[in-house]
Amino acid sequence: MRDNRPFCLAIGTSDSSGATGIQSDLKTFTSLDCYGAAIVTSVQAQSMSSVRDRSVLPDTSVRAQLEAVCEDLKPTAIKVGLCPSVGHIRIVARWLRERREAIVVVDPVAADSRGIPVVEPEVIDALRRELLPLATIITPNRAQAALLLGLGDDLLGQREVEAAANALFKTFGAPVVITDGGAGGDCRDVLVGLDGMRHFEAVDYPRNSVQGRSSTFSAAMTALLARGDGLREAVLGARLYVAAAIAAAPDYNHKRNPLWHAVPPPEATEKATKAWKRQISGEWTVPTDG
Repeated sequence: MRDNRPFCLAIGTSDSSGATGIQSDLKTFTSLDCYGAAIVTSVQAQSMSSVRDRSVLPDTSVRAQLEAVCEDLKPTAIKVGLCPSVGHIRIVARWLRERREAIVVVDPVAADSRGIPVVEPEVIDALRRELLPLATIITPNRAQAALLLGLGDDLLGQREVEAAANALFKTFGAPVVITDGGAGGDCRDVLVGLDGMRHFEAVDYPRNSVQGRSSTFSAAMTALLARGDGLREAVLGARLYVAAAIAAAPDYNHKRNPLWHAVPPPEATEKATKAWKRQISGEWTVPTDG
């Protein structure tokens, strides 16, 4: 019996399609050799292209799940995804304050990939006020970063991504990686932390061809940090894992298809290892206020 697998906890919504939410998180945790458990905040009737219905669980249910799961399990790392009510955010934040030793990855699911808000303005305010200051790392995509900074629903260009990452880091004090740079144009993913700014070559894919990139990336970050990777290593490993999951995505003859999470960890192939080491050794740049 192995006793050295980290325990990762996902907090978020249930996606009936299996492409995003806690279903995606749990598949990612298992693929990256971590044990996964989940706290369900809402249940979505969802296809690959739309959300048809959402049932938000009562605050008492979220609190009870948190108490039950951690009665005999101690999470090494926690991913916080969609919390659709102010009550959920307050309960989760209060619970996290009692577990300062755990790694906390906040995937601020406040907008979809088009920049359209998926929660009410008061929930976004509570997210900024209660959850983001507790994060070990924040992983918005471009649309979510714009919404958190009050920039509306415009997708950010490269210079705006860099400025947004700086602004979020200075505001909340946690490293920020803004993803989805491969979704058209020449944007690159950007990481800003205490060591400065780092750019990563964008994962290339046809826009809107796959579902679940952002949620899989943040779940992979959670698992790799739980396994002991440093911040840069975890970002690179998560990106390589997502790239492999996109490359292996099944084709169900839809405009959008799910990622295939059962791919080898990023260190398992020679090609991935070479790319990983090459980007890890790169230089950081000093962030600017632009």
